[in-house]
Amino acid sequence: MDKAIVRNHLEKIDGVSRTWFEWTLGGDDLEKTLVVEVDFDTDPNSSGCRQNVIDAVRETAIEVLKTQTTMVVHHVKIVPRLS
Repeated sequence: MDKAIVRNHLEKIDGVSRTWFEWTLGGDDLEKTLVVEVDFDTDPNSSGCRQNVIDAVRETAIEVLKTQTTMVVHHVKIVPRLS
């Protein structure tokens, strides 16, 4: 199955379980959100929160979207995997 370049890069990060796109109608346009699912609690007060992974997702998404693709992503959303 083919995936966007940014998804391939993000799914290589330890702690990322999967990625997908969601579309939201914003006014007259569709906005694309890249959702990144992680395998830990995203509550910053939780002992299980992995800020280093959150930072790696942010840095990777910014870098890949700027330098390796012309894709426009309006938002990146990091969500914990449901148990």
